[in-house]
Amino acid sequence: MTEAVCLANANLVLTETVLRGTLTIENGLITEIVEGEHLLLGAIDCQSDYVVPGRVELRTDNLERHIKPRPDVN
Repeated sequence: MTEAVCLANANLVLTETVLRGTLTIENGLITEIVEGEHLLLGAIDCQSDYVVPGRVELRTDNLERHIKPRPDVN
């Protein structure tokens, strides 16, 4: 059994809207979304960071090309 993880004070990106609130995850599944700015005991304070569903690839050579081109990169 896995311990629950709570992400509080986050901007939660949902299908139809973005809301400020707390997201609870248990066993890899979202079990609760509560709207509002409150910090539950033991929750991770996201300090207004965005929580986006799915997998986001943050490493990309394409981004590197725009920031600091490497020699011989087309």
